Amino acid sequence: MTTQTNHHPSQDLLKTFSEGQLSTGMSIAISAHLDYCSSCRQSVEVYESELASEWVATDPGADGPQLSESNILMDRITSQPQVVPITQATRPRRPVELHMHERSVRLPGVLSRVAEKGVVWKKLAGGINTAKLTLDRDAQCDFMYMKPGSQAPRHTHRGLEVTLVLDGTFEDELGEYRPGDFVLRESTQVHTPRSDEGCLCYSVLDSPLLFTSGWSRLLNPFQRLLFNRQLRHSH
Repeated sequence: MTTQTNHHPSQDLLKTFSEGQLSTGMSIAISAHLDYCSSCRQSVEVYESELASEWVATDPGADGPQLSESNILMDRITSQPQVVPITQATRPRRPVELHMHERSVRLPGVLSRVAEKGVVWKKLAGGINTAKLTLDRDAQCDFMYMKPGSQAPRHTHRGLEVTLVLDGTFEDELGEYRPGDFVLRESTQVHTPRSDEGCLCYSVLDSPLLFTSGWSRLLNPFQRLLFNRQLRHSH
């Protein structure tokens, strides 16, 4: 599924991912990005090889186990807090298509298993649809589908927002994003995502959105309530 991606996790984030120090939701976002991006896969392979060498060096009496990339990945993911069996998510038995209203999209690797039991779509304002995923005790994880011609309200973030594009394109004041792009937004950034052709994404939020203009600001208390409710359901 490798494609030409223009937006990637930072090297620090890839290294932290390789060390197994990220939340489940964020780890899944990077795992899925690796299906699209050969350069990030190569970086992770280097970091994991370095970690394996360090681990062997700390135990000179060991038999020198061969730590393949898949074994290290499994160790990393199973060490994360989780609600669904993420160990199975890394090895889907078959490709899974996620069905929206006008299209179906074949999902990459780890997200296939996440969606295998089905998702429930809910309509939001502006042509946005979301499907909540109970993956992480510390972050809100969703599939988000933007219908053609849709636009999300202008907003910023109390924490971090990660968006991985799975199909179609979207754009905001800071750029245009295509399948495989890993888009990270921080609390200092304000943007208005929109999509002319339609777009499916996987998103991770570690804090509620904060709408900044018009009537949508009235939704901020409900955003906090829904965010906290979803995290409670993930326990």
